[in-house]
Amino acid sequence: MLYLKKLSFGLAVFGVCAQAQAIELVTNGDTTLSIGGYVKAEGIFNPPDEGDSEFKGSARQSRINFKTTKTLDDKKLTGFIEGDFYGNYGTGKKGGAELRLRHAYFQVDDLTVGKTWNGQFLAVYPLLTEQLDFLGTGLGTIAGGGAYIRPDLTLHYVYKGLRFTAQDPVFEEASLPDMVISYKDNISNFSYNVAATAREAENGNDSDVGVGVSLAGKLNLGNDSLHASVYNGKGMGAYSTVCVGSSPNCDAEDGKLVSQTGYTVGYRHKFTEKLLSNMRYGEINVDDAADTSVNVKSVNLVYEYIPDLDIGIEWRDRSDKKGQQVEVMAKYNF
Repeated sequence: MLYLKKLSFGLAVFGVCAQAQAIELVTNGDTTLSIGGYVKAEGIFNPPDEGDSEFKGSARQSRINFKTTKTLDDKKLTGFIEGDFYGNYGTGKKGGAELRLRHAYFQVDDLTVGKTWNGQFLAVYPLLTEQLDFLGTGLGTIAGGGAYIRPDLTLHYVYKGLRFTAQDPVFEEASLPDMVISYKDNISNFSYNVAATAREAENGNDSDVGVGVSLAGKLNLGNDSLHASVYNGKGMGAYSTVCVGSSPNCDAEDGKLVSQTGYTVGYRHKFTEKLLSNMRYGEINVDDAADTSVNVKSVNLVYEYIPDLDIGIEWRDRSDKKGQQVEVMAKYNF
């Protein structure tokens, strides 16, 4: 149980740059080079009887990126590279933070090639409510591993609302890329994205083809918005990050791929021009012998202290080993 009277938050100290916008470094004709990113300091409180520590502070999520754009033969060419500081996360090192490559891609008109978001993530995440939980943002969706899975090679091709994706497979011995096809559109103040995934999934010493479908939607209601998503499929555990039982194999049991279903519902409310709140619930149920199930509840408040500097607090409760947590953060965008 989380006893609010026991909460004691460490003060996060953070450094910021003088500029409040992405900084244009070089302009040469129609070629530009700019730098951007953000500095984020966060403190996460775990109750003493849950989780592996009482309080953790970090600025690892801070990131920096470089972007270049130019026009060649009437085509727009964009290059983008970005890193954060989760390179040694999970190694037990205290105080260390190694640079990790998040994105490295180029884009020519409607074609994107390189290391970047997977297709499942792009079909769902833009329509979800905002969360402060960086490591569990997508729980309840087929993109639950979106923060982790940015394939080393991804190809996105977009034609109007249609997106085709072929990406480096999660299963290392797969003979084909993981593939996603999605379609997004708007109907009045309702936005939606429907997607289908096909991938070769590990099944013991062999593999099988898994297929999944997802639907995400957002309804704007003035200053408020409603958010929801649902997915179902076999072989989707590698992307949802909810595996079969306690097995390291996310997708198979007794020689068969196991199906799973997940959904999320959320609500965003804007109190003022500077203060907003998000509420969210997500759940995944796996059709395995153990009836594996996880869920997460979260509520946050985010306040724009000054332009480009946000402060926030979030309570969340995960049914897995993380249990309840409270996070406080300060984030400066440049």
